[in-house]
Amino acid sequence: MRPNQSRKVRNYAVMGSAVVVAGAVAAACTLGGSSSNDAGSSLTFDPLPSSAPSGASAAPSAGVNPGKLPNGQPAATPAPPAPPTMTVVVPPPNAPKPAAGAPTVPAGPAAPPTPAAGGAPSNGGGQQDGAPSNERPAPSSSAAPSQVSKPVMLADGTVDCAKSKCVALTFSGGPGPATRQFLQTLDAHDAHGTFFVTGAQVNLNPDIMTAIAGTGNEVGNGTWTQPDMTTLSDAEGTDQLQRTNEAIRNSVGTTPTLFRPMGGHTSPAVVDAGKRLGLSQILWDLDSRDYAYQGDPDGLTKVLLQAKPGQIVMLHDTFEASATALDRTLTELEKQGYAFVTVSQLLRSRSAG
Repeated sequence: MRPNQSRKVRNYAVMGSAVVVAGAVAAACTLGGSSSNDAGSSLTFDPLPSSAPSGASAAPSAGVNPGKLPNGQPAATPAPPAPPTMTVVVPPPNAPKPAAGAPTVPAGPAAPPTPAAGGAPSNGGGQQDGAPSNERPAPSSSAAPSQVSKPVMLADGTVDCAKSKCVALTFSGGPGPATRQFLQTLDAHDAHGTFFVTGAQVNLNPDIMTAIAGTGNEVGNGTWTQPDMTTLSDAEGTDQLQRTNEAIRNSVGTTPTLFRPMGGHTSPAVVDAGKRLGLSQILWDLDSRDYAYQGDPDGLTKVLLQAKPGQIVMLHDTFEASATALDRTLTELEKQGYAFVTVSQLLRSRSAG
């Protein structure tokens, strides 16, 4: 081979190596990048808005928010309970001493405990008509039971929320492993709730979906991937709801009638997208903000105890600590005669009223 030919071969080899290296670098950059078309590549379910809104529930097709808090008004933090009031009866100096074996309590009736605001104490020093009392009577086997108004039942065995203190419990973010604990808590208290499921999670948890629907709870549409629905086009918003409807129908055999946009981000266009599919938008009256209380179940319990009759409460069935706080809350509110129902059952009583 002549010298000129040898140099040309070496030059071609160097140039070919450079092309190979450049191609490899370009491929690596392409693989390392992200694409909005990579569906499901990095889903984050139930993202939190920069400022969690405080919405209110809307009756089907009503277009209003009954019970909505004024804009900017946070939920009130409950005041700590007042210490029990103790009444000490001191006998006069010249009073005769009681005979041996006689009771040491004065014969006259003891002073009644101080009632909580808005309610009188029951004969047993507990609660009456659901009004909380700060009194803690001494345990006694002969104490009269607390007089609490119990839920009124209908002929079909459901609660008459027009005559009872009903609260609708709602859950967003699931279904997932933690949902089981919420179902167990509801079952232990003979309570029911509405689960606004994320469509992309439905097919991944078929057994949990069956457990939700099979225990008397309600399944609602929580959109397919929980985007901010106000940022989507009409076609994209409809797709989010339609795909979730189909997943729910294929999973449990029924099509939902309610939907909830993530974070309460809504608009007339979002409401209309739901209506086109037979879905009524449901927000909430009491936002527990349970994501901020995962290290403080006692604090979350205090928030949940602010629930009032006729309200819809917002929780996430993705946090086990929220299930713990819910269990404590239901125990306390049951003592006050509360019943816990699905959103549809509560709205029926609102419509009847």
